[in-house]
Amino acid sequence: MEENNQEVRLKKKGSNKLIAIIIAAVVLLVGGSVAAFVLTETNSPKASYFIYEKKTLDMLTEQLEERYAPELEWSEKGLENPIEDVYELSAELNMPISGATGPITPEQIINNSTITITSNLDREEKIATAGLKGSFGNFTIEDINFYLTSEEMMLGLPFVNEILQLKGDDFGKLLSQLDPMTFTGEEKLDLNMLFEGNVIAEEDAKYIEDEYVKGLYEALPEEAFESVDETVKIGSDNVDTEKVTFHLTEEQVKEILKDTLTKMADDKRLKEIMIEYLQAQGTGPLVLGENANLEIPNFEEDYDTAIQEAINGLDDVMIPEGFKSTIWVADDIIVKRDLSIQMGPTEDQLVTLYVTGQLSKDKTDIAFEYDLGVVENDLDQSVSFDGTLSNNDGDIQDKLTISIEDIQVIYESNETLDDSKKDFKRTFTLIDETGYTFDLIWSGNAEYNGDQMNSSHELTVSSDDIMDDLVVLYIDKESKVTDSVTLPSDDELKDIGSMSLEELMTYFETEVTPQFEEWLMGIIGFGF
Repeated sequence: MEENNQEVRLKKKGSNKLIAIIIAAVVLLVGGSVAAFVLTETNSPKASYFIYEKKTLDMLTEQLEERYAPELEWSEKGLENPIEDVYELSAELNMPISGATGPITPEQIINNSTITITSNLDREEKIATAGLKGSFGNFTIEDINFYLTSEEMMLGLPFVNEILQLKGDDFGKLLSQLDPMTFTGEEKLDLNMLFEGNVIAEEDAKYIEDEYVKGLYEALPEEAFESVDETVKIGSDNVDTEKVTFHLTEEQVKEILKDTLTKMADDKRLKEIMIEYLQAQGTGPLVLGENANLEIPNFEEDYDTAIQEAINGLDDVMIPEGFKSTIWVADDIIVKRDLSIQMGPTEDQLVTLYVTGQLSKDKTDIAFEYDLGVVENDLDQSVSFDGTLSNNDGDIQDKLTISIEDIQVIYESNETLDDSKKDFKRTFTLIDETGYTFDLIWSGNAEYNGDQMNSSHELTVSSDDIMDDLVVLYIDKESKVTDSVTLPSDDELKDIGSMSLEELMTYFETEVTPQFEEWLMGIIGFGF
């Protein structure tokens, strides 16, 4: 009997956690993610609340766009045109890594080595290629090539005369021959998703926006919002603001959640969208056969169960203070916020989720500090985000700090942006609870010129026990827009997906292995 009671308590606790996650997601949705659609500007406090959220998000987005305008513009070119990227990698090791005393040491090999990667990508035609070659002293490896389309992948090796080809539709046949107990032969590779930027189709995203984002907004009562003028202290300044309060009672929160979850449970199209998304995240481009013996979650059952548990769990959750979010606005930007919701199965088990913070802004600088936390059993666990962003006519100096208890992650950037030229030094710092400091330093420059760009990068690490420039990685990149991406001709291909297992083994034993041995014997006499 005690075991059954324990099971019920654990199940209820799990359900309450699920409710907490859903409520937190809804809080974020209705509290700040309304940038998915543009609201008609009216004088109502409800509309104003979300308009201010959107304008604040737009302001932060503009900051990113100003800093990375050349990179974003070049990325846009890659969506519409074939792009060729050439990366050359080399390293400098300023310490011995072995006790070797011969004429050639491992650090000499590293310091005299380069690796070149040439990639081509055409998103519209759904073609990608990559070529790899390396020089290690006088020892060179080249002609390693990989090709990918929406229907097949191909591999060229320096010791094989043909280019190996595997079609996506033949992937299951190959797997079932290698492991018939697991795979049925019906599996396929759908390589389209590797070329598509959005996992959720545009029309599906529009459906979710119309049916749920806008639906949630419309479900919020006008009387839940209130606006007054108030002077608040931001940093050392007294700022005149518009204070907008958004408050839902416990009954209103539960009613909105229940209506939304019930609609989700009955919405076949949403279910199809979500299951397709979850399956894509779970299996990637692999399309499974119906009876494949893989330990992969049943997304359809999990989806139905999760929603039903959430609906049933609403009755087991107390939200005594309801949901409350207050924003203080100056010049259409949120300069202070205080959001909180308290919930739990009983009064003794209440958990508080909160977001607090403030932001100040002038012509060139932005400073902010935010805390996201959970209070449970009088224990406050929070994540702090502090930052200063400065952009004075292309002279950029940013610092962001994330603090979790006694651990800090710090990002510092000093950059100059002059039209299409950029010089930068970026430092990522980790400080642990003992005070130990580890830095990853990334410096370099980039230049964008029409249909071409080039950049040079230098990465190194340092810490309390690692001297500066002990290990340095150099990456030089040249990119250009091209007319098209070239694939191998059919007579160069060896279709391994059409072979039986016996034919495949014979091919590798009688053709690939001898060619590999001959190639290897031709290069093992390298020198430095």
